[in-house]
Amino acid sequence: MKDKCLVIIGSSTGGPKALQYILKNLPEDLSAAVIIVQHMPERFTKMMAERLNQSCKLKIKEAVDGEVISKNVVYIAPGDKNLLIEEDKNLKIKLSDEFESVYRPSIDATFISASKVNACVIAVILTGMGSDGSKGLKYLKEKGSFIISQDIDTSLAKGMPYNAIKTGLVDKVLPLDKIPAEIIEKVRELHGK
Repeated sequence: MKDKCLVIIGSSTGGPKALQYILKNLPEDLSAAVIIVQHMPERFTKMMAERLNQSCKLKIKEAVDGEVISKNVVYIAPGDKNLLIEEDKNLKIKLSDEFESVYRPSIDATFISASKVNACVIAVILTGMGSDGSKGLKYLKEKGSFIISQDIDTSLAKGMPYNAIKTGLVDKVLPLDKIPAEIIEKVRELHGK
């Protein structure tokens, strides 16, 4: 059991609606920080964070470079920046242009950085085109992370879930409406709450 727990959610096409459903159904005392990597242009991520913050129990904000990651806060990667997780005494956010990817923010970049810190990680792949996130799953699985994928039927765009499931590294494939309860249960189990 680790004293820090991260829920990292990657999404693309169809993601904002799916994210809203998940975040609305997470409690304010989740006991984990939530990191969201949604493929979205600059400025739109800040608007999405502000909109979600009005309708969800957890505090939701656009991530800022260098800030300490706190539990029960949702950090949304800004459009056009990769969100990396670093560790000194605390877990911190580093916004970066580094990491080769078609996408920025890149889900793979966040997953790979999370595999290097001392925290339990629950990774979630949601609806989206392409395969961003699938490469990073290998690093998280080697670290013992728990991986959830949205099922194909409830995904607006099927590429990201399909490619994640194809890796053979996904622990649970679930319809969207079952994902919040699974996140809550896994956080409590892994975090000892």
